[in-house]
Amino acid sequence: MIKSYIWTFVNRFLHYFLIASFSLAYLCVYFDALITFHFIFGILFGAGVLLRVIWGFVGTKYSRFSDFEFRGILSYFASILGEKKHYIGHNPASSVAIVLIFVLGLITILSGMLTIGAEEQRGIFGYLFFEYRYFEIFEDLHEFCANALLAVILIHICGSLIDKFWNKNDSIDSMISGYKRTNQEENITLSLTQKVIFGFYLAFLFVLILYLFYPRNVFLRPFEREIFASQDLKEYTKECGSCHIAYASYLLPKSSWDSMMSDLENHFGEDASLEQESQEVIAKFLQQYSSDSVDTKFSSKIAKESDSNKIAITKYHYWEVAHDKIKPALFEMEEIKSKANCQTCHKDAESGIFAKSAIDYAKLKSLKKELQDSKL
Repeated sequence: MIKSYIWTFVNRFLHYFLIASFSLAYLCVYFDALITFHFIFGILFGAGVLLRVIWGFVGTKYSRFSDFEFRGILSYFASILGEKKHYIGHNPASSVAIVLIFVLGLITILSGMLTIGAEEQRGIFGYLFFEYRYFEIFEDLHEFCANALLAVILIHICGSLIDKFWNKNDSIDSMISGYKRTNQEENITLSLTQKVIFGFYLAFLFVLILYLFYPRNVFLRPFEREIFASQDLKEYTKECGSCHIAYASYLLPKSSWDSMMSDLENHFGEDASLEQESQEVIAKFLQQYSSDSVDTKFSSKIAKESDSNKIAITKYHYWEVAHDKIKPALFEMEEIKSKANCQTCHKDAESGIFAKSAIDYAKLKSLKKELQDSKL
């Protein structure tokens, strides 16, 4: 047998670009401080999948879907450790794996972008933040598809290793050098059109990478949506925001706001009495835009709790679970003073979004270190 150039640089570049972007996106999710990079690498992975799908229609021989070999998939698996037919392009197992990777990859990216929109009010689906109940399923779908995608990739890798070390084939080597053993010389070259397309690919990816690091990029920027009556909001912000941040009205149910507004003389140990007119305007505003009326992730979670009439946001089980990794002593530090001072670590606290990507992780890390040092 002779060596023929089968996999052009385009195929190999896209192959390793997908591996790198997916791996980085998957790993970043385990580190809270890297959540924005999880979004960025995820979008780059999605772009890579789209480019590879396009290449599947306009690319070189053996790169196109029409050249994929699906016939004989059962017999191929049945003889996994035996003698197999030699394939110049993709064998049946890798053909199926690639299609699964593309399908799962696209679903993972789409569900991820929907999740960012519904949970963090960011990106092109940021308008879904106030429609959470209809889209909360996408978080589970995103996680399921990402893990299924990882499983397919690992099986694909195991199959490639068996193919190399047991069957002594050169599939892995060919994805490094581009050369594969064939019965007769069959070198693949790029046409002028394909070279132009690949040049566009590279330019597109380069611009996309730069654009994703622009804070206001369309994929990750906060979605600005005004749902409140502006005059009532101003009154609420002026009166209640003079002592603490004006907490978003949809963080508590109507019953909790009613209890709080009817007893302002004993407002968490302080007399927060208001003029009757201001109190009525604010009470009406809080009732109109309470968690009973505004559909967000926070309101959805507290609605499921047995006792959803607490007047302190920090008393809800959902809040406690979200902060279970933070030591109680941290909230008593001079820089924080109280659990109620959400704005110390949450840059978007006053908006009521509490996005993971808006947490000041550097400050939180500094406070944890300061607390630890104080105990030495």
